[in-house]
Amino acid sequence: DIDKLRKELQIARSEINNLREQIRVLKLTNKREVESVVTKLKTWKCGSCKASKEVLSNEESVNNSSDCRSDVTDREDTLVVLSPIGRLSTEFPCKKGVPRQPGLVPSCKGSLTISGSVFTNPQHSLDGLSAFSHMWIIFYFDRNETKHIHAKVSPPRLNGEKTGVFATRSPHRPCPIGLSLVQIDHIEGSTVYFSGVDMVDGTLVLDIKPYIPQYDDPTGSVEVYDGGLLSTCDSVSLFAFPLCNPGCREAPDGQESDLEQVAAPHATPVSQGVRVAGWVCPKSNQLRVNLSAEAERSLALLEKMDVWPIIEGVLREDPRSVYLKQRYINQFYTFLISDLHVSCKFNDNEKYVIYLLYLLLTCIISIHLNLFHLNLISIQIQLIIKTILPVSTS
Repeated sequence: DIDKLRKELQIARSEINNLREQIRVLKLTNKREVESVVTKLKTWKCGSCKASKEVLSNEESVNNSSDCRSDVTDREDTLVVLSPIGRLSTEFPCKKGVPRQPGLVPSCKGSLTISGSVFTNPQHSLDGLSAFSHMWIIFYFDRNETKHIHAKVSPPRLNGEKTGVFATRSPHRPCPIGLSLVQIDHIEGSTVYFSGVDMVDGTLVLDIKPYIPQYDDPTGSVEVYDGGLLSTCDSVSLFAFPLCNPGCREAPDGQESDLEQVAAPHATPVSQGVRVAGWVCPKSNQLRVNLSAEAERSLALLEKMDVWPIIEGVLREDPRSVYLKQRYINQFYTFLISDLHVSCKFNDNEKYVIYLLYLLLTCIISIHLNLFHLNLISIQIQLIIKTILPVSTS
């Protein structure tokens, strides 16, 4: 009874917290609407008042400027509500095993379907996007379960060390928004198909924008300087993007695909390289992935050999968290790709991973459950027959 009361009390506290959060959101929304009405009433002028608008005293101007500053300060606490434009469809139903960056496993495919609730004809919003080779996807980390935001986080490549959250690509942010650069494969109707996935299936998308080299890539290649020193680490290749020269005059809007203007011979090059934090440069080589004979037979039997490059790419980048690497060394690791289970074993001493099994475990489990239910039904039928029918005597 005490445990039951404790659970009910915990549920009640959770509901109270939810109500408090809803009340806070409603207060902020109401405050914003009231401010909007007050602003419209203050700024509304009739025809004669507009003519005399310029005859304002300096004192009123100063007061208005101070009011503007206070309005800006108040807006910092304003709740921003955004409506997603659609959801992503990928081969990763859960967070485990998802590539950390879209360029790590370019063979991973995904798609984005624009929602019909955003536009009457959502396919019209994609007109002209096929002229670009890459696009930015701005999405919401809706699977982020972190409730407490920390100013410092531990990226995987820092091996447990911490750095400022705004100096990382961590999903644990005050505003959990992700940004990924992917390659456009083709567009069908209101759906964009792309390569390079680092998102979970069903992720909400806030916006997409075309990748324009002369706007988004300052030099076309990035040189990594460790700690601001002039000693250069390895050059980091973000993608196989066409090089651009930021010293060239930018093309007019709508003519960004005119590469002849970008590669003007008399453009002035930029001498200063782009600096990137030293920890971004990988300190160790990629893992070697070995395919076991049993796994190879399973792939051939299931006719899934075309998925092997995706599995190899995911395992080569070591999808394990720092906690798993340190706490459970040389252990088995499983994750999902679509409805398929991947099981492997890492060898941290030799820096390789063995891909062991590739089985439709969900199907196998469902078959066993169905057989179990059939056995229960047959037993119940036998009991009913024995109860209803009289026992025959010889």
